[in-house]
Amino acid sequence: MASMDNKLRVALIGCGDIGLRLTHELPGGRYSFLGLRRSLPQVDDAAIDWVQADYLKPETLGVLREYRPDYVVITLKPTAYTESGYQEGYEQGARNIAAALDGLSPQRIFYVSSTRVYAESGGEWVTEESPLAPQGYAALSLVAAEHTMMQAGFPLTIVRFAGIYDGRAQFYLNRMRQGLWSAPKPEVYTNRIHRDDCSGFLAHLISLSQAGEPLASMYNGSDGAPATRYEIERYLAARAGLYPPEKVSVDGEFQEHKRIDNSRLIASGYQLKFASYRDGYQ
Repeated sequence: MASMDNKLRVALIGCGDIGLRLTHELPGGRYSFLGLRRSLPQVDDAAIDWVQADYLKPETLGVLREYRPDYVVITLKPTAYTESGYQEGYEQGARNIAAALDGLSPQRIFYVSSTRVYAESGGEWVTEESPLAPQGYAALSLVAAEHTMMQAGFPLTIVRFAGIYDGRAQFYLNRMRQGLWSAPKPEVYTNRIHRDDCSGFLAHLISLSQAGEPLASMYNGSDGAPATRYEIERYLAARAGLYPPEKVSVDGEFQEHKRIDNSRLIASGYQLKFASYRDGYQ
């Protein structure tokens, strides 16, 4: 492990794309980064000290005690898209991490969650205080993992991200080219945040914490510009020269249908790089 030269130490547990981008948002002269992954990346990054550590194997997490992080950023994922996969990846993962951090004194932990935890499915606006989903194995595991981190007793901020996208529109374009178009009714609202705003907002919160500014315990990470799938498809189709069929069958996939309020994110002083899908999709 490289010398840290009195830098602020940031442990990135489950370090993937967001964690990697986060390291480029914070000044390297002030912060050092420890990236914990189940498998080491094939492309190294000089900004990160990589460690092969699996949060599902508690015996591999001892490196955290040696590192003694000032900040911890946790991004978990399911081991499979099944009930047991979510329980293992989120619930067991959170328990193992909380135990590994026991006895340490990080200034703050940032736990990445999802707006999938909310119960709303009728198109209404959702704030951080909105009711949580009472059913659905994915949402229940996400909520359980949040509660584990809340009960661990550390200074904690949970960021519930909406659908994370990378700016490429291929998902929508491929569906439309296959004849899968959304009907205008019933409306199905979707919410999103560009991956650069995920890392940017986390870096913003770390900087605020380091400056002694108070942080909320929970933030919705969304661009605050919900849009229906119909609207997005028509926008992207017009740009790509695609034309919808005369009749469109109702597509029942991805029935999210809620609108995520990001007022708390905006009030924190963060300026979105991509304020809507029109800015983000290239």
